[in-house]
Amino acid sequence: MKKRKPLLSVRDLNKTFSNSDIKYSMLHGIQDLFYDLLGIKNTHTKLRDKEFWTLKNINFDLFEGDILGIVGSNGSGKTTLMRTVANIYQASSGAIYGKKNLKVIAIFTLSTGFRELFTGRENIYIKGAMFGMSKSEIDAKLAFIESFSELGKHLDKPLGNYSSGMKARLAYSIAIATEPDVFIIDEALAVGDSVFKAKCFDHLKQYVKKPNKAVLFVSNQIRKILRISNRLMVMQEGQIIHESSDIREGLHFYIKNCLSHLSEEERKHKLNRILDAGI
Repeated sequence: MKKRKPLLSVRDLNKTFSNSDIKYSMLHGIQDLFYDLLGIKNTHTKLRDKEFWTLKNINFDLFEGDILGIVGSNGSGKTTLMRTVANIYQASSGAIYGKKNLKVIAIFTLSTGFRELFTGRENIYIKGAMFGMSKSEIDAKLAFIESFSELGKHLDKPLGNYSSGMKARLAYSIAIATEPDVFIIDEALAVGDSVFKAKCFDHLKQYVKKPNKAVLFVSNQIRKILRISNRLMVMQEGQIIHESSDIREGLHFYIKNCLSHLSEEERKHKLNRILDAGI
């Protein structure tokens, strides 16, 4: 069997944040900026004063056709990792490799960038520009966005009149219309109606069948992960503690790990309740 070439690779990735002491946060920021201006690669792997690890020694590959599910308890580093991959955060050390001109699009908060007083149609151009699309590119994708969002005449109404579900429809439709190579979804489909969510999941499974397409899907909702992912990664305290291509096995590991503080009897009881609810 021919070995697959990764679409994106993360190697020895570390990310630190400073504690709430603003003096040290500013000092470290100035130091990092100074290194950047001098063209010195930041490779510090030891904590500076008042720092803590948010990501520690992260390594994984994302392959063409993957929908890689990422789970972990609150504070495990999932969102920080996604923002670093999306180049929103700068890594403290390590590297992220991908093909030349790899297009990475991330949606974290669906409403970001929307303007309530403008119509849905006007917001398509605003949000599209935020994703780096030109007016001609948005024009070319307008019919797709109109069709996929299923908002019809509401597109010509002010966004302030939209429900959260309608905003989710519009934001997701614009994001996927950019045709990213790597599409990052961080709990973004937590809102919106079930029918539209199902449509998005079905579309994503078809989308990654195209050449050079993959998805990073962050969610702690087990049924969503089961439905869409072909690989699973479990995070805890800024580290990857488990990887699996057997989604059920990976989710069992995740649940048991979350319940590890309980007694054997309590853990068995809660695990059975969770399994009965949907795994």
